[in-house]
Amino acid sequence: MFCLTQEERGIIVFLAGMALLGLLVDYLSKNNLPLKSLVTLDENLGRININQADKEALLGLPGIGEKLAQRILDYRKESGGFNALEDLKNIKGITEYRYQKLKELIFLP
Repeated sequence: MFCLTQEERGIIVFLAGMALLGLLVDYLSKNNLPLKSLVTLDENLGRININQADKEALLGLPGIGEKLAQRILDYRKESGGFNALEDLKNIKGITEYRYQKLKELIFLP
């Protein structure tokens, strides 16, 4: 009845598999399990923990040189760590402008 080559049969099997996968995802999202629970994203991915960063990590931040990195480390040691990101403004050389550039690149747990 149908004369299909092996390649054509392979394509049909692939398409049927993809259709079944799509139906499974649709079923899980509507009836059983929200897709958000299948994927977890870390909101801090790619950001630096300001309470644990070493000097090299701090030097990787824009506008942070040797002296400012050392001031951050000294402040952290003297104060027992940062309680809020805004504490960075207590360090000489961290202006509001610089803080605004940094706050998207750092985090506190």
